[in-house]
Amino acid sequence: MAKKKQAPKAAPAPRRERRGIDQRIADLEAKIAAIRAREAEKRAKADPALRHVKAALRSVEKALGAAKEASLRNGLDEARAALSAVLSAKGSDDGRSEPRVRRSASEFGDLADALLNYVRGNPGQRGEQIAAALATDTKTMRPVMKRLIGDGKVTTEGQRRGMTYTAV
Repeated sequence: MAKKKQAPKAAPAPRRERRGIDQRIADLEAKIAAIRAREAEKRAKADPALRHVKAALRSVEKALGAAKEASLRNGLDEARAALSAVLSAKGSDDGRSEPRVRRSASEFGDLADALLNYVRGNPGQRGEQIAAALATDTKTMRPVMKRLIGDGKVTTEGQRRGMTYTAV
């Protein structure tokens, strides 16, 4: 009798690891958070007042992008913070805490020059002090200062909020 050809044996499938109780609880908590976020978004879409607040927030963000004067930018920042607080209190956060504002290269360069000149004249000051003196906020100042540090024009001493800046 002729022998039948046998199919080559396949490698055994790797064993699936079972999720532990902690992992299953974390997954369920993530699902619950997603459901709550969707529900909050539905409520926000249904509430006409919140729709208007969102529209106002978008308008303020556009105005911030076009504003040149520091006093106007500070006022718009305060308005944006107030509108964001209303939205977050009502549970409609749009998944972001602060919108990103794109700055032109000239604005970035102007702020870099102002920061460098200020740090040269006032060495050893903290970020909050520098921001207050230049009528800006630390979030606007941070990326510019990081670039100055990376370029070797400014050095730091200390950590976090106690960090002081000195020009090289």
